[in-house]
Amino acid sequence: MKKKKILAVDDDPTAVNALRQILTQKGYDVTTAGDGEAALAQLQQGDFDLAILDVGLPGMSGYDVCREIRQEPRTQDLPVIFLTAKGLLMDMAEGEDAGSDLYLIKPVLATKLINMVGMFLSTDAPLAKKRRSHPAP
Repeated sequence: MKKKKILAVDDDPTAVNALRQILTQKGYDVTTAGDGEAALAQLQQGDFDLAILDVGLPGMSGYDVCREIRQEPRTQDLPVIFLTAKGLLMDMAEGEDAGSDLYLIKPVLATKLINMVGMFLSTDAPLAKKRRSHPAP
C-alpha cells in the first residue's frame, strides 16, 4: 500500500521537525517547506494527499498559499489543514475564506492532530471526499 504524502509548511524549524516526526511515526511520507513559495514549488513537483500550513509564513501567508492551492486545477481538491497560533475568530474566518478544510490552533495534542489527519486520509473518510463532492464556487 502506497504511503500517503503530506506537505507540512512552517517557518519554525522546531515546529516543522516535530510535525514531520509525529507524522512519519504514523507511517506518512512527509515533505516540509519553510515558506509559501517553497510550499507551492513542492506542490508543483509532487502529488500530495494533504497539506498542513502555518498561517504566519515569511513572504506569502498560509492564507495566500491556500488560495493558490484552490485556484490551481491540479491541487484544488487537496485537503488543507491550518495549524497555527493565530486563534482569533477573524483568523479562523480568513482561513475558511481562503478555502481550508480545518483550522487547528497551536498547541494541539499530537493525538488530536493524528486523528484529524487520519480523518482526511482514510480511504473511506467522509472528510476526504467533502471537497470533491461539493466543489468550491
